[in-house]
Amino acid sequence: MTTRNTHPVFNYLLIVLLLLGLPLHAAEAGKSSAKRPNVVIIFVDDLALGDVGAFGCPDPGTENIDRLAEQGVKLTNAYTINGPCSPSRTAMMTGMYTQRFGKFGLSRGVPIPEEEEVPTMAETMRDAGYVTGIVGLEKWDIGRWDQGALDRGFMEAGMQPPRVPNLNERGFGHKSWQLDLYGQYGTEVEGDYCVDFIRRHANGDKPFFLYYVPLAVHTPLHEVPQKYLDQLYPDHEGEYRPRQLLRANLLVLDIQVGRIVQTLRDTGIAEDTLILFTSDNGGDPGAGHRSYPFRGGKGGPNRANLQWEGYFRMPTIVKFPGQLPAGHVYDGMSSTMDFYATAASVAGIPIPEHCEGENLLPLLSGEKMTDPDKAYFWNTHGSEAVRWKQWRLVQFRDGGWRLYDIEADPAEKNNIADQHPEIAAKLEQRYADWLSEMAPPAKPVRPPEALIPHTNDGNHARRPFGRGWMTVENWERIKDDPSQWSETAARKRFFEAIEL
Repeated sequence: MTTRNTHPVFNYLLIVLLLLGLPLHAAEAGKSSAKRPNVVIIFVDDLALGDVGAFGCPDPGTENIDRLAEQGVKLTNAYTINGPCSPSRTAMMTGMYTQRFGKFGLSRGVPIPEEEEVPTMAETMRDAGYVTGIVGLEKWDIGRWDQGALDRGFMEAGMQPPRVPNLNERGFGHKSWQLDLYGQYGTEVEGDYCVDFIRRHANGDKPFFLYYVPLAVHTPLHEVPQKYLDQLYPDHEGEYRPRQLLRANLLVLDIQVGRIVQTLRDTGIAEDTLILFTSDNGGDPGAGHRSYPFRGGKGGPNRANLQWEGYFRMPTIVKFPGQLPAGHVYDGMSSTMDFYATAASVAGIPIPEHCEGENLLPLLSGEKMTDPDKAYFWNTHGSEAVRWKQWRLVQFRDGGWRLYDIEADPAEKNNIADQHPEIAAKLEQRYADWLSEMAPPAKPVRPPEALIPHTNDGNHARRPFGRGWMTVENWERIKDDPSQWSETAARKRFFEAIEL
């Protein structure tokens, strides 16, 4: 990594080392270990490729994300290596195909391997000396009930305030998705947390790893504050269409991205921070999402949208000033598995053996060429697919394999398996070989009966609700007592405070 230190004392040290015959890289190593680059991952929920201006969307509302692409590298051939939300996040946080430990489809509650076998990215960065923080606990969405973010490597977590309750209160249940009892909108609260985390750790002794997993732009979308609708549609009258609500929600998120970048700049660490931006899977066309030039996304009859390219091809951006060229476009294939390896490389540690991704920085800088034989594989909710070179082989619900030239036919309208039987057969065999290496589907692990109401019927890991930050030290003291951390308990404390 390029050295920028030109302080006279540092130069004097180099001269002394030369006179003593000591290697220069020893000074470099000591300097780099003192403060390595920070890492920020922004992992959006349900953001389709065609919803972002930098990737061809004609609508306003993503100016800060677009600016991120202008200042960094835009990856046009980047994938989520799994879907939907839970397996997508699990694959990114473990750096591997989740099918290797039996996680196929959504499969919430399926355990991730223990730390000794497969450390999460947060555990690896923590052990490398980073301060690790997560914002967006609703979308941690990984592992079994006792494998929450604070159990698996994060040292700080921005707590989610209790949301407006369900009319027939069932513990975890909530009537609202984004609005909390304090009258706050969730995406704005998340932005406040991100800014606070960066400011507190910008000039500390340790670098930081911030994992921002917003709930946006997941449906429902009607809770977005009116001011954002007014900003986009000042002359609108009557009811809003789904896409208008979507764009307003995306505008709120875009503003938080801008705040993150500005805070990095204000604290003087923008040049020393790697930002990785992507989405967990494509959005729901029924909610107004736009996957153009591809098709597909979430939902559809019998989940039929999941079979198309638009469900897996993600708007991905990597920004690392001084290390990567600004405004560059990278057309090589990449995936969310690569984030783990990239973060580890930036931290200056060996890439863990279990990682199946690779360090993106040499590829994006042009130092290294992508492997022309690279292939990716998917198996989720009946959708099975292979991507290799310009080809995409896919079948849905055992309906037979279809082959598309995804570069010439991004909308996948022309099945050319009969025209290229040798390609179809080769990819089908590669898929079969990959699948044979995977574990059989695993069953979710249920929490103790008393914790089921506090973990969304056992589908979400335990996590603290409230205001402010939960540290791992405090979490260790209260994690066995749901009255200290469940959304129901936090909601009860809120109403008790009002009565007082």
